[in-house]
Amino acid sequence: MKKTLFLTIAFVLGWLTLAMAQVWVNPYTRKDGTQAQGHYGSNPDGNPYNNWSYPGNVNPHTGKQATGDPNRYLEQYQNRNGSGYDPHSNNPTTYNPYTAYRW
Repeated sequence: MKKTLFLTIAFVLGWLTLAMAQVWVNPYTRKDGTQAQGHYGSNPDGNPYNNWSYPGNVNPHTGKQATGDPNRYLEQYQNRNGSGYDPHSNNPTTYNPYTAYRW
């Protein structure tokens, strides 16, 4: 019985770790010479809506909710990545499943 419980808990914890989709970012020096400490970040997958810094999303390590204007965030995301991101396109790689259609 204890073995089954242990295996179940281990499986659930392993699954949750994968579900969080996080990556470790090593410390680095920015262009302006300041040092950035190592930290966890959301997995870079080209979808701005599931980034921890997207307004309304919560960073699971700090518990802080990102604030700001989602449209402004998307403009900055587009300029930073140079991807030509269009928040109104129906491209499946940029579709936001968390918003409802506006009529």
